[in-house]
This record gives sequence, C-alpha cells and structure tokens, in this order.
Amino acid sequence: MNAWNFSTNAYIQGERPRVWQQALSRLHLPTVDQPDAGVHGDVASLVSPQGIEFARMSASPQTISGRSADQPFSVWLSILMEGRFAFGGRASEPVIDLMPGDIIYGPTGVDSTLTLKSDFRMLYVKIPQLMLHPRLINLGSLRTGTLSGHKAINRIFAGMLTSVAENMEELDAAELRPIELALTEFVVVSLAGSTAVQAFGSTARLVHYQRICQSIENQLGDPELTVGKIAAEQHASLRYIQKLFEAAGHSFGQYLRQRRLERCRSDLQSTLHRHLSISDICFRWGFSDPAHFSRTFRAEFGTTPRAYRQAQLGDTDTVADVLEPDAA
Repeated sequence: MNAWNFSTNAYIQGERPRVWQQALSRLHLPTVDQPDAGVHGDVASLVSPQGIEFARMSASPQTISGRSADQPFSVWLSILMEGRFAFGGRASEPVIDLMPGDIIYGPTGVDSTLTLKSDFRMLYVKIPQLMLHPRLINLGSLRTGTLSGHKAINRIFAGMLTSVAENMEELDAAELRPIELALTEFVVVSLAGSTAVQAFGSTARLVHYQRICQSIENQLGDPELTVGKIAAEQHASLRYIQKLFEAAGHSFGQYLRQRRLERCRSDLQSTLHRHLSISDICFRWGFSDPAHFSRTFRAEFGTTPRAYRQAQLGDTDTVADVLEPDAA
C-alpha cells in the first residue's frame, strides 16, 4: 500500500504555486488557472492493494480543468465535502452548482471543469478499469456526471466516502479490503445506467442483466453454477440469458470466469487470507482443478497465482502451496 502526503506550508510563499501544480500533476489533475502566490493546499494520498487511489485534498479557490491522458484508463469520482463548487463537462454541457455531499464522476481522458469557488475539502478517488470490467458495461461511452445528495443511495455512498476521507491515516491494507469491495459495488450500481442502456436497448433489459449479475456474484463459489441454473432461477430461456450477455460484449462463461478470477486475485493479495493455500482460494471461488485455475489465472493476468501472491505479500507460501504444482 503506497501513501504520500503534501502541504504547501512546507515551502516559502513564492514556491507554493509551482509545488502545488506538481502535487496536482502527481494526481494527474491539470489546472487551467495559474495559482497566485497566496495558494495553499494539502494532500493525503494512499493507494489500496488493488490499485484504487484515494486522495484527500484541501486548498484555496482554484479551477481544475482539462484532462490528463498520460495514465491508464480509470474511472474517477470525487465527494465534495466542504466549500462552494461548480461542475461542467464538455463545452455543450451546462455548468451545475453543487453542494457538499454531491459526488461527481467521469472517465480519465475526458475533459471536465471543476470550479472551486472557496476554500474547499474533497476526496478524489480513481478506480482501475480492471476492477469494474466486465460489470460496468460499455465503459467507452461513460461521460462526466453527478450523483446528487438528494437521492438516498447517493447519500449513503457519500457518507462512506466521507468516512474514508476522515480516517485514511488509520487504515491498513487489510482494512481497505472491504472498502474496495463496497466502493466498486456502489460505482457499478450508480453508473451502470449511464453506460449500458444503449447496449441493451431498454432499461428493463439492463435491469434484468444487473439482477442476473448480482445472482452470479452471490453464487461464485458454487462449482456447479451454470447458465441453465441461472435461467431456471430467473424464469427465463437460455437464449434470452445468452443474448443479454452478448449485448454486454461477452458470454456467460467468460463473465463467470472473469469474476471468479478477480475474486481469487483479491484473496491472493489479501493479508486476511494469507493462511489459505492457493488451492483453498481456487476452490473457494468455484474452480475445481488447481492446475486449470493456475493456467487460467496466468492467461488473464500474465503471472501464476503463486508468483502474484509473492509479489504482493512477500514469501507467504503455505505447505500446501509448496507441494501443489503451479502450472506453466
């Protein structure tokens, strides 16, 4: 888990505009206005084990605008905690005045403008694409937007983000794991409609697909889970289920395999599960053959489960790991 902190208070006043710009650049946040000599700002940043970046920022009024293309594709969001804000995306979009508790979001590489009209505090979060695909459909169509605090689910989401911002310094890697899971669930639920309705042709089909995906999530550990079982559970035909997954850009089997692999990858890098062997983890998430799991994991992530675990946690092999084959 990587963490860093920054404050303009550590620099003389004449140096503060330059070093503040450097701090924003480290977060891949461009600015359109040149901060004056009176600029002040603080950043506390950490990166979770699965690569989610959290950055709590407090600073003087300024405008953050444009895009930073020099980074892998990610989805970003920000909870506005204190201050007065206005947000606009592309030139054709209206500028929206926001309140503390509102959440803004967008994909990296797309222009947006956040005007911070007063001293402010906010939490900026960046989520790697791998953590959202394939559950967040058609990410290429995602644009900037807002999640209003007037909606109950958004208030709950905002409360969680605010709590993370207030307690970042006290969180370790193990404690960040449930936060990673909850955060991705909130993002998928909140943004799925923004990216997928066109792909499915109707909101009703999208909602049904999401319900099916949630059912799969609840049964990932069942090695007997099949498309036929899901079809019977959902009172739908096999062809209908298959067409929903085709609209999402993959097959049922591909989706199931990717979700199981992602859960295994998460457990392999978690200190909470270091007592489990690699076989334990693969069986835990529905794989029935450790050698097949190892080959599938390597094809997806470019490394074996054992090598991945060692890179994340150090030398953590259990006796079972040492004895079991790690397929090439």
